[in-house]
Amino acid sequence: MHGRCRWLSSSFQALVLIAALIGLAKAALAEQAALELPVRGIVADLKTQSLVQADPQRRLRPEILLRDEDGFDAFDPGLNREAPALWLRLNLHAPAGSDGRYVLRVSRRFFTEFDLYAPDADGRLVRRSARALGAVEAATVGREFVFDIQLEPGRTTPALVYVDLFQGSLQPLEMVLEDAASFAETKARTYLLFGLVFGILIALIFHNFVLYLNLRQPGHLRYVLAMTSVLLLLGIDSGLVQNYLLPGFAQPWVARLNVLVMAVMVLTIFWFFRAFVEAERLVPGVLKTTTWAVGLLMILAIGQWFSPAALFPYLAIGTQLVNVLVFLLLIVAGYLAGRRGSVEGYIFLLAWGVFLLSAFGRTLLTLDLTERNLFLEYQMYFGAVIEASILGLGLAYRVRQLYERHAVALREQNRAARLANLDPLTDAYNRRFLQTFLENSLSDARGGDFNRSVLILDLDRFKETNDHYGHAAGDRILRELVKRCQRQLAEGDVLCRLGGDEFVIVTGGAQASDGLALGRRIVQDIRKQPFEYDGQAMPVTISVGVVSAVSSKCSVSDVLRMADQALYQAKKAGRNQAVLFDPDQATPFRHGPSMSPPTEKET
Repeated sequence: MHGRCRWLSSSFQALVLIAALIGLAKAALAEQAALELPVRGIVADLKTQSLVQADPQRRLRPEILLRDEDGFDAFDPGLNREAPALWLRLNLHAPAGSDGRYVLRVSRRFFTEFDLYAPDADGRLVRRSARALGAVEAATVGREFVFDIQLEPGRTTPALVYVDLFQGSLQPLEMVLEDAASFAETKARTYLLFGLVFGILIALIFHNFVLYLNLRQPGHLRYVLAMTSVLLLLGIDSGLVQNYLLPGFAQPWVARLNVLVMAVMVLTIFWFFRAFVEAERLVPGVLKTTTWAVGLLMILAIGQWFSPAALFPYLAIGTQLVNVLVFLLLIVAGYLAGRRGSVEGYIFLLAWGVFLLSAFGRTLLTLDLTERNLFLEYQMYFGAVIEASILGLGLAYRVRQLYERHAVALREQNRAARLANLDPLTDAYNRRFLQTFLENSLSDARGGDFNRSVLILDLDRFKETNDHYGHAAGDRILRELVKRCQRQLAEGDVLCRLGGDEFVIVTGGAQASDGLALGRRIVQDIRKQPFEYDGQAMPVTISVGVVSAVSSKCSVSDVLRMADQALYQAKKAGRNQAVLFDPDQATPFRHGPSMSPPTEKET
């Protein structure tokens, strides 16, 4: 009997000792698992400092898990390769000197499940989610979900995270804890970066939209569409759209919207490429392949929008892979277009190559083919700005080229028109131009006075000089006459050759009503300095007939007939002088010069 009692007493003492040891072990584990937080600063790599417990069916209740650590184990690095849905427990110890306000930053990934159980600002334990296809109960700052946590200073407070990733591992999961004051500074710097990036993009979009309204070039409109889709994509990527534009009921569609906007961006860039590089002419083969790829991309992008949640991840990954294919096809197309003589092809190659490198880094992160890197996370923003700037400069270059070609065409057109209206020998205006010019001038003066003078000039004894000294001498005299007359003309005066040695001047400048004075100056100029040929003075003078103060009701023939009458009066008076038309001395049988083309060769 006594032996049995001693055995029971020994057994009881052993149980008490075991229980004490278990309690001490739990206390030691809790002490070891408690995470000391700084008053100011960051605690990185929270994942590896947490306790874990698998729960694929999610049968465990968080209230029990927060009270008892039974079943939790230390983090195993093997979970980065393969992991079921599980719980992460963090025992957070806020220092006594802190305000207890911290922020949990979680990299944005495709979370099938992500629920955080932690105290809020009122000290209540609340559940907040960040599921890919569900409501996100967290702020979105850049590439991170942000959760506010309020801890009691000087005490250890447990927090729970239930996480399940599409990749079936914890490798994509990155968690950082930072005090609220430090995070506010980090957020301000991040938003300053976003403001700079978005400000540049908006300015480029607005500038090219104004250019489109003025120039109506399709390249500018497609640039606006492409860069607007880039801007929207970056707005979703940065969280600005979710935080400030997207209504709450649409939050579960953010992941699908991101995939759709990415596809639309590729589509609009492809449209821009076709207009900018003249792809149909330069790279028809690659263009056809790219068109099929873009079509497949849009089918996948639209399909994922209506797909069930279980199918969405696969369609999203397929869309990403087709995106990469289209990226590469556009690079090849730009290179080939450049090789075939298109400078725009090389410009697009440079711009799209920069964006491709930045987007490729983001794709590696999305597919979890590389570890998280801040440069890879945000390089797409800088790549978008560089791409938009290069393409904007490319459009400016293209517009300049178009303007230069247009200017050359206008110069050639004006040259052709000028040649059609010029006398080939003297470079004075010809008979055709005179007819049109006088008709327009008289028409403009309808209802008022024709405030111009019309002069007809005729060289005296030109035929004899031309026969004696030869046609070369005659041609030389005609060209010299035009040069001397032009020195006497004012701005707005017009000199035309009727044919042979007859010329017409129509005044239009300050001396418009004083044609007689102009005629006398021309006569006086030739008197003082006769024409010369091979060092010999030519026996040629000039007679000028002038008509002024003509009624606007007169026809072109009437005006020229009166001027010709004045010329006849000058000849009759002894040549080598200028005479104003006198209707009392008009000769009935002189009908004036004909405005029809001459029948004999003009010399």
